Amino acid sequence: MNIFTLGSTDLYSTLMLQLKPYALIESNFEQVIAMAKLKQIDKLCIFMDVYHCSNHFNSMRGQTAAEKIHEIDPLIPILIWDGRQFEVDKEYENLPSALQVTGKVIPIKNPNELYLSFDFYQEDIIFEVTTKFFKGELTSEDVLKKECLKFEFKQ
Repeated sequence: MNIFTLGSTDLYSTLMLQLKPYALIESNFEQVIAMAKLKQIDKLCIFMDVYHCSNHFNSMRGQTAAEKIHEIDPLIPILIWDGRQFEVDKEYENLPSALQVTGKVIPIKNPNELYLSFDFYQEDIIFEVTTKFFKGELTSEDVLKKECLKFEFKQ
């Protein structure tokens, strides 16, 4: 099953409606973790942040969420839109992770994680790339600006 998860469902309702034929929309990250443990996830797209995480602020950045999923199953391909984790200054460490978006970028640790930034993609392209990802049709030419260690694209 393909899963699209995000923190704030109110802001991206149009995108969620567009993606509904291709993925289950899930805003509860604890549910996504359970699905990973049950081997029910084929592909996962994390849109910036995830919520319902049973931690202090009940949220985490997409990179941290991807790492948690890959602790369970390192083979799940994960597309992360604008969810990089940063080493934040001490004065900002008590903010929710969704607000910790400046500082030194924490390096990517795992293969099968593809990081894309909104800075390089327009809204219609975000939908197109995400759809191709879920369909298994994403090529490296579709995502010219990307960060990953190793990610399998359609040839």
